[in-house]
Amino acid sequence: MLRYTAYPADFNALNAIHIAGSKGKGSTAAFVFSILAEYLTDERIATDGTPATLTKIGLYTSPHLRSVRERIRIQAPQTRNFEETLLDEAKFSHYVSDIWDRLGMDNRSHSQRPPFARFLTLTGFHAFVQEGVDTAVVEACLGGRSDSTNILCKPSVCAITSLGLEHTDILGSTIEEIAWAKGGIMKPGVPVFTSPQEPGALTTLQELAAKERIDLRVVTIHPDLEHIDLGLAGDFQRINASLAVAVAAEHLSRMGYKNMPDIDALFSSPLPDKFRRGLEQAHWPGRCETRDHLGSRWLLDGAHTMESIESLGPWVAKKMAEEKNAKRVLIFNKQTKDATALLRHLRQITTSAMSHWLNPEEAAFQQVIFCTNIPWEHCDAPDTERVSMTYSGGSVEDLEVQTALAAHWMQISDRCSAVTVVRTVEEAIRCADDSGSSSFCRGQEHVKKMVLITGSLHLVGSALEVLDTIT
Repeated sequence: MLRYTAYPADFNALNAIHIAGSKGKGSTAAFVFSILAEYLTDERIATDGTPATLTKIGLYTSPHLRSVRERIRIQAPQTRNFEETLLDEAKFSHYVSDIWDRLGMDNRSHSQRPPFARFLTLTGFHAFVQEGVDTAVVEACLGGRSDSTNILCKPSVCAITSLGLEHTDILGSTIEEIAWAKGGIMKPGVPVFTSPQEPGALTTLQELAAKERIDLRVVTIHPDLEHIDLGLAGDFQRINASLAVAVAAEHLSRMGYKNMPDIDALFSSPLPDKFRRGLEQAHWPGRCETRDHLGSRWLLDGAHTMESIESLGPWVAKKMAEEKNAKRVLIFNKQTKDATALLRHLRQITTSAMSHWLNPEEAAFQQVIFCTNIPWEHCDAPDTERVSMTYSGGSVEDLEVQTALAAHWMQISDRCSAVTVVRTVEEAIRCADDSGSSSFCRGQEHVKKMVLITGSLHLVGSALEVLDTIT
C-alpha cells in the first residue's frame, strides 16, 4: 500500500518509538508522550552536529474511545492541554481524503480496500510527516509482526509491555506464540525495552533478540515511583511508567539531548524533574478513570484481558472501600468468545480484593447489568469499531452474548445479585441510576452508588459519551 501513497518504504524521519504488548501499551505510550513534551523547547544536537530542538511530537494509538480523531495526536510547544493535541476536524478530514485519493479507494472494490486499521495507520503517519513531527510515539494496533504499524523500518526505540493471552484466534493460543507475534516489532540495531514477563514469553523475546543481535533489556520499577503521584491511577501503572522512563531516556539520548544519564544511572538515582512532571501530568482517558455524575461515582476502565482484570481488582477494591455504604453496580460487556472466562475472573478478583472489608454474605456487586457497546437507544446500526469482528451484527442485536453472560453470572455467583440485560449503554447507565439504594453522605456529597464499567474499551468509550450527554 505504501507505494500508492508516494511515500518510501519507511518513515525513518519520524524517529518513531514503537510500542507493542497485551496490557499497558496505551498507558506506556501516554507516559512517553507526556515525558517528551517536557523537552520540546530544550536544545539538542542534531545528527549533522548542529543545535536543534524537538518541535512536535506525534502520538498514534488505538482503539479510540469516542472519536476516531483520538488516534492521531500532535503535541507542540504552544499546546496547552491533552485535548488540544487532537487534530481539528478539517485537518483530520484533509489527511483522510489525501490517503483515500492516493490509494484510489473510489476505484477499488470493498475486498480490495485496506482494512480500517491499516488505512488509519497510513493516515496517521501521513499527518505526522505533513505536520513536521520530529518524534512519533506509535502504539501497535493488534499483535506486532503483522500489525498495520509495523511499516516502521528503523524506529528509534521499541518497547514491549506485559504480555498475556489475547486475540488467541489471531495471535496464537500460547504465551510463546503471543510473544513471537508481539516481538515482531523488534528491528536490528534498535534497542528494545520490555516489562517483566512470564518465563515462556521472556525466553521467546530473548531468542528473537539474540537471532538479530538486538539489545533487549528488562525494566523493573523505578524506586522513585513510590513517591510520585502518577497522572494515571492504579498501582500497576508503576511498571508502565518505569518502562516509559527507560524508553524516553534512550530516545532522548539518541536524539542528541545533552546530559541524559544512561539507563543504569537513571534507575539508581532520583528522576530528573522533567521526567517527574511528565509522569504526573500524563493523561489517558478510560483507564482507571473516576467520575462523579448523577449522584453516583463511576469507575471506568477498558480492561479486556485476564492480566488487565487482575491489575484492575486492587484499584476497584480501594475505590469501593471509600464509600462502603454505597450500592455497588457492575456494567459489563465483552463481545468476544472469551467473555465468560473474563467475567468469571473479574468476579473472583474483585471479591478477593474486597474480602478484607466486605461482609461474608455480601456480593461484590449488588447489581450487574449486561449491555452491548452501542451507546444510544436510537442508534440504528452499531459502529463497526464497537462490535468485535468475532461476532456478527445479528448476535449483537439479539443480545445473544449478553444473555449468555447473565446466565453465566447467575450460575457462578453464590451471593445474591440483581442481574439485568439491556441493549444499549444509555439504558445500562439509566438502569444503574434508577435502581434504589440508600445514600452515603460525606460532607455535602451524596454518593448513592459506585458503578464499575469494564470489559471493553469500546464499552468505556460509549459510557463516557453517554455520561457527558445525559443529565
